[in-house]
Amino acid sequence: MTIRGRLALSFFAVLALFGATLGVYLWSAHLRDVTMKRLDRTLKRQVILATIRQDLDNLHKQVSLLSEVEADAAQTPPDPGARQSFDARLDSVANQIQAFKALSEPEDKQAVVGLESNYSSLQHAWKTFYDYLGVEQTWAVASAAKADPLSFRLQTQILPEIEALEKDRVRIVEASLARVERLTNRISSSTFLVSIFFAAIVAILISRSIGRGFRELQHGTDLIGSMNLDHRITLNSKDELGQFARSFNTMTERLHLARKQLTAANEELERRNQEIRERQAQELTMAATIQQGLMAVRIPELSFASIRARNISCTQIGGDFYDVVPVENGVAVIICDVSGKGISAAIMASMLQGMIRSELAAKVPLDLIVTEANRFFTQRDVAGKYATLCIVRLQPDGSCEYVNCGHVAPVLVNSSGGVQRLHSNNPPVGLLPMMQFGALRCGLSPGERIVLVTDGVTEAASADEYEFGDERLQTYAGANDAFETLFAEVTKFCGDTPLNDDCTVVEIVFSGTERAGKASAPLSQEVLR
Repeated sequence: MTIRGRLALSFFAVLALFGATLGVYLWSAHLRDVTMKRLDRTLKRQVILATIRQDLDNLHKQVSLLSEVEADAAQTPPDPGARQSFDARLDSVANQIQAFKALSEPEDKQAVVGLESNYSSLQHAWKTFYDYLGVEQTWAVASAAKADPLSFRLQTQILPEIEALEKDRVRIVEASLARVERLTNRISSSTFLVSIFFAAIVAILISRSIGRGFRELQHGTDLIGSMNLDHRITLNSKDELGQFARSFNTMTERLHLARKQLTAANEELERRNQEIRERQAQELTMAATIQQGLMAVRIPELSFASIRARNISCTQIGGDFYDVVPVENGVAVIICDVSGKGISAAIMASMLQGMIRSELAAKVPLDLIVTEANRFFTQRDVAGKYATLCIVRLQPDGSCEYVNCGHVAPVLVNSSGGVQRLHSNNPPVGLLPMMQFGALRCGLSPGERIVLVTDGVTEAASADEYEFGDERLQTYAGANDAFETLFAEVTKFCGDTPLNDDCTVVEIVFSGTERAGKASAPLSQEVLR
């Protein structure tokens, strides 16, 4: 019997075996399909539950934030657009609950009804809160207080119970999948063992006729497998093995040619990659140079005050900046920290600096400057970027107006070394849409100074991962030479630990040529609108 005949006989035997295996496989595939559909429904419900939990948490935080902000501000009805957005988010959660209900199992009916009922009450309470927000603050706070237990119950009792039920279902489905998998593995193993048996018989029957050919092929493939592509298999027979040997030799020649081409291509690719790396390094250096040029600050000589400032960047391109802008009847000092680092933070910092300088030149009030900047960035997709900033406008008579948007509170140091903080409740710029910002006033006496820093100073970490902190800031800000002392102490505190954020320090010392002898105005002045 020829090799072809023997192989044909073996083929039909194995084919019959595979036919039986196919039937079992189709049966197990049906079981897997049913199980996977159950698992898919369960996973979809879990995803919906996670989305509901996240949206409820975000809505709860928004209501809490609005309650806190409006409690300290004048009663003003909320913007209709913000109300419409809030209602849309409430409706989105309701739609997600309906989607979950559509996917739920019959035995989950009671839990789903409880979820739907509790959220309906919570939705009504939150809408009532928004109806009274800025109109009747007492009722708004009462509505928010009524909603808190409902929100707490949803997030800590109802949703966790449903999620636990879904996790149990996942475990059940996974166990079912495991059983199907074990059955399939057993059948596959049996098929494999039987196939080995038939292969052994075929090998014994044809070993005498093709033994020499296989040895030669094995020797050739070992050499070719070890990348000896100059070797050729010398098998001159005209049967199937001879044809296979010739095909192997052809493949070896092509592999040899392909290896040469691949080596040349890799060398060219490495050369181009090196060029790209060099070009990127040049562009990054150029971007850093451009940023430094755009943000270079020339501090003016003032008759009533002296200003010192310095920025230490932890990367080649940073997100911190400061600026000193002469304005009518005084000077304005800006310090800003954009979230993140690198080119994206530098772009936002450059835009903010340009906007603020132009608004100051146009004599726009400080609160309107940050309000417009906040509106500009929240109405655009800036990949979650936001900025903390503080603007201080000082006049020759010591009158000081400032607006602080989520920034480190400036330190006011009196002539005797006592310190106070210029706090403000404004949020960062670019974080909350339709936000109204407020400015504050204070007064300076001769010899008093204001020290402004970014959080790179207070959050500078030591080798033990301790932060520099506000207490050290206040202590060293009261030193005789606070400007140099702060940098020296931060460097000493960090030691060999590199900075993890940009550090910026600005010091304003009021000399009081036009207001000498007057006492400082209290810091708790009325917010400017």
